[in-house]
Amino acid sequence: MDIRIEVHMNKLLPENASFEHLKTQAKALLAALKSKDPAALVRLSGLPAAEPYRLADAQLTIAREYGFTSWSKLKRHLVGYADRRAAFFAAIKAGDRPRVAEIVSEDPAIVRAKDPTDFGAVPITVAANRNDLPMIDLLLEVGADIDARSDWWAGGFGALDLASEQTSDYLITRGATLTPHAAARLGLATELKAMLSADPSVVHQRGGDGQFPLHFAKTPEIVDLLVDAGADLDARDVDHEGTAAQFHILDEPVLRRLIERGATADVFTAVILDDAELLDRLLNVDPAAISRRSLDSGNPWIPAAPGGHIYNYTVGNVAPHQLASDHHRENAYALLWEKSGPGLRLAMAGWRGERDLAQSLLAEHPGLLATLRPEDLRMLPDAAWQHRTDCVKLLLELGFDPNIRGGEASTAIDRAAFHGFDDVIEAILPYSPDLTVRNAYGGNPLGACIYGSMHGWRKDGNYPRSVKLLLEAGAAPPDAISGSPEVQAVLREYIR
Repeated sequence: MDIRIEVHMNKLLPENASFEHLKTQAKALLAALKSKDPAALVRLSGLPAAEPYRLADAQLTIAREYGFTSWSKLKRHLVGYADRRAAFFAAIKAGDRPRVAEIVSEDPAIVRAKDPTDFGAVPITVAANRNDLPMIDLLLEVGADIDARSDWWAGGFGALDLASEQTSDYLITRGATLTPHAAARLGLATELKAMLSADPSVVHQRGGDGQFPLHFAKTPEIVDLLVDAGADLDARDVDHEGTAAQFHILDEPVLRRLIERGATADVFTAVILDDAELLDRLLNVDPAAISRRSLDSGNPWIPAAPGGHIYNYTVGNVAPHQLASDHHRENAYALLWEKSGPGLRLAMAGWRGERDLAQSLLAEHPGLLATLRPEDLRMLPDAAWQHRTDCVKLLLELGFDPNIRGGEASTAIDRAAFHGFDDVIEAILPYSPDLTVRNAYGGNPLGACIYGSMHGWRKDGNYPRSVKLLLEAGAAPPDAISGSPEVQAVLREYIR
């Protein structure tokens, strides 16, 4: 498809241009014209205007400067900009090139737009994330900047920061500028070495989210290049307050090299490395860390962050033994078991579904369940969130409180309801959970289920049956019908 669009503008409207601001500019220009300011009079040249100058003359001048034949057309353009921008990005995400071309022909400046619903993403990055090479070609043809970056407050991202390797290679052939962050992410050691040789300071350059090139390191070799060039091994990004090691917690080869080169380890990186000796040293320094979750307050090496610590997006808010168990780090798990008291051991056994072991602990320590702390008991809502149905059943059989709060102040049935886990809900209902309890967002379990039917990301639940189970168990029907079409059909049976 050969689409060519010509732009007939003296200058482009700024992103998110304000009509009210342009009205103020017109009034200022009128004042300058009345005072016979030379620069203002030059701007008026070529227009049918004469003294005494009127506001309409100034307005037409500004409209013409932006390529519009009248002030009213400029106004119509700005008033419809938000809808046009939304349609533009929707078309890019849908791969609809004819629609993209149509919108750009109506508003050539829109190729410089940023999507406020997607962290300020730019058109070329949205297309690159889809690996849509024909869309990339079209956008470049109509004037998109291949090196444009998002306007994210902590540090903008460009296409080379996020695209697949294949798409990144294509972008580079089309002229994209390789940054040290992109070179590190793509494992381009030769190119990165050349950059460091030409300008050693780039090793300290911040990129997307305020990350340094070391945060993007793809391989141990890239780690070595950057560390040898003076990279700060424990430097943190701006948005998620994570070190390079914490960013790479699930990339064991890179994580191991970072720790070998001197990066500071925490309990969770030690667990993933299955390094019992390192883990033991850390727990000796901070014994409470044995049961402290990754995102709980008090972790000395895991600070609060504006966008949530990076662990929120990688390992989640887990306890050390959960991480060790789920990632089959048996050396780490054995050490954690050895250092745990009976209460924590009971929680550990419950998490792993070890029924006989859990029951033997209860038999050996009468009244043990009453000694468990809330952070141990929240294994139940954690298990419900992860669709660990057998684990939920075991924990309830052991006597765990069905109303204990977990993530986002949610109970187990609320956690299951959001994902539509009908089998988990069915397992919890015989234990008389509170169906009126409110989570951190003010919703109850039924509300969480209805909301999840529209916005949940798991595909292994059954929202209509979950809604029916909750309603039959006594949950109060909502005031209005909403949710997915299937959920709405169930609600109509109960709301007349």
